[in-house]
Amino acid sequence: MNKEPEDIDQILPYGELLRGFMEQSFVGKSDLKDVLRNRGVFTHNTEKQDTIPILSSTILSPSEFDYLRECQNSKEDNPKIITQTIEWQSKDTLFDSVPERLNINSVLDLEFSNYKVVGSPTFVPVNGDPDCIRMDFSVEREDMSKNWATNKSTFSGSLELKRMEEEGDIKIVVTHTANETKYVASKVSSSLVKHFKDKGHIDQSKKIEKILFSRFSNSGRIKYLLSLTENSKSIMLDFVDIVDIEFSPDTSNPLPQGIEWMERKIDDLKLNGNALHQTFFFDNKSYYDFLHLYNVDSKFKFNVKGLIGECVISVGFPDYGRTKNDDAEMEVNIRNMSFDISPKGTIKSEIKQILLKEIENEKITNFKYYGCTQDAQNE
Repeated sequence: MNKEPEDIDQILPYGELLRGFMEQSFVGKSDLKDVLRNRGVFTHNTEKQDTIPILSSTILSPSEFDYLRECQNSKEDNPKIITQTIEWQSKDTLFDSVPERLNINSVLDLEFSNYKVVGSPTFVPVNGDPDCIRMDFSVEREDMSKNWATNKSTFSGSLELKRMEEEGDIKIVVTHTANETKYVASKVSSSLVKHFKDKGHIDQSKKIEKILFSRFSNSGRIKYLLSLTENSKSIMLDFVDIVDIEFSPDTSNPLPQGIEWMERKIDDLKLNGNALHQTFFFDNKSYYDFLHLYNVDSKFKFNVKGLIGECVISVGFPDYGRTKNDDAEMEVNIRNMSFDISPKGTIKSEIKQILLKEIENEKITNFKYYGCTQDAQNE
């Protein structure tokens, strides 16, 4: 999220300074409407282009400005999760195996970057478990091309390692909210794996197992993504509908009758709507071998800690959609969330993390079934 200027408590912006502040995405049109209505001012239209000129031509009171500042602090960055695994051969715990003095900045090459890691984050056991460790960190980015209100932004991220006794692996979970936090977590993860290999905890020949776009056949990839959505076995999540899909035709072979119209005409296709899993793209399994499905957004009902609501979960390979890179990595994020009864405090963020971890368990198990060269025929 955007970081407030250090001297913001000492100023009360007006005119163009105030306009620049109100134009930022973290200040919504409903926030500006509320400020005006509290003044007894009602407008026919509530779009920013109508309300900003009114407010920027006046002076905000300190309390009104504080209210708009809170709009920034109340909007969280949407976390995205990447899960990897690697075989573990040591009897030592993860907490005992990490370097005693891990200097995160020493493994990063940020000398000429416009961002930095805040403080000196370190690994700590999760719930006292020495075989489940986590490092939370924040990255601060400075962009002088933006206006005074938004030239500094902070993004949170985390790196969690958990030993899975039955599989004999360690699970590496990268949670990021921006490219910068993704880079930091990935670099630290690579450095840790190298350290573990040097100390004999991991065999030198082993590589990190990543869920990549290229690790599936076309048909296996579709079945894998459907296994996390329409066919999810989660006890916390109840599937409702597929509301968004993104795919492209695989033109390496002639397309079959029924979808031949996409050949040489369609590069990418994005569908929004209802019951998309019942369209002919999914219903006719003979098409699976000819489609590159790379993103599925699904609506679920959830019941966690007595809180009931709905959310839209996005699973897929977003980098493939942008770059067509076959080594795009699998990501999961919760696009939006609503509650039957709105919770107070930070509980929304906590529920989101619980649901992401719920999908994470299925993600690894199902990859072993549908991934690699396998193309399961079981329904």
